[in-house]
Amino acid sequence: MRLGRNFTNMLETTFLTDEKKKDLKSGKLTVPDMDATVQIKAKKDIRGQIDVIKRIGLNHIELDGGVPNPFLALADGEIAGIKKYAEEQGVSISVHLPYTFVAQSVVTFQEEDRIAACALMKRYIDFAKNIGAKLVNMHPGSVPFYQATGKYLDLANDSLRKSTIELAEYCKKKDLLMHVENNTAFDTIGVEQNDMLALMKDVRAGGLDVKYCFDIGHWFTRALPMFGGKGLADPVESIIETIPADMLYEVHLNDFWINPDPKGQPAFKFHPPLHREQGFLKRKNLENMNKLFKKKGVEIVVVETAVRDMNDLLNGIDVLKEESAYLAEIFV
Repeated sequence: MRLGRNFTNMLETTFLTDEKKKDLKSGKLTVPDMDATVQIKAKKDIRGQIDVIKRIGLNHIELDGGVPNPFLALADGEIAGIKKYAEEQGVSISVHLPYTFVAQSVVTFQEEDRIAACALMKRYIDFAKNIGAKLVNMHPGSVPFYQATGKYLDLANDSLRKSTIELAEYCKKKDLLMHVENNTAFDTIGVEQNDMLALMKDVRAGGLDVKYCFDIGHWFTRALPMFGGKGLADPVESIIETIPADMLYEVHLNDFWINPDPKGQPAFKFHPPLHREQGFLKRKNLENMNKLFKKKGVEIVVVETAVRDMNDLLNGIDVLKEESAYLAEIFV
């Protein structure tokens, strides 16, 4: 089992000048503005990401295609060089396809939009193949809350099945393994485990080896009061038992924290550092999760930590080292 990372925002401050870091500390530069300023630079430095992967003792990287990204603008020579470098370093690659804006329309019941979304996704699949990735991962799109019901929802699910089959067939031609990941509750579709398993069974019934990239942090969002405070499994990681082993290959590992008493503070945190045990996943949960992953034959675990606290943003590498050392003791 390989342990890897999608770096999310963990390396962004390393692309700031000293002056911009001061602006960030003082509040003159906001965190969202920093994201918008350096995200493409951070995602483009794939060699640097591979170097960090090696430094913190991991052996897999997932490239984040969330918008904005630079991947379709990379020259063929750059892509070939990165592929060679990753092979030399013994770091395997997966590509997370875009999941916002145009990419969300893989689920739309407006056929022209769905076709356009799939055409865009295929360009990213081509990029994945050229850079030496073994697999790609996509979200099930997003549906406005007022259309996530009744006949509209039926139409959306039909479109999602159609897009998944189309993209899986394209991946098969490229010798890439396609994954579909469960959404957060904010996306209104592809959230519940039963719905995702039904989608996987429908698509796989046609002979396509599509895998389920289960993201437990996304599943935790169902417990937010705004979404009805839906109950979680006990222990929380036992939800993995419901997934057939042949559906699993790469999974995502991240946590979710719900503030029990917000009072003007954030109501939740996405992807807090796992070693701090702030969310639902404590060490005993992770230890049991490791056993379940091995039982189910999981091949790749991608950690997706993200931070927002100023000290963590400015010391992202240290946070990565601490968390990776913690996880290395568990996922052995």
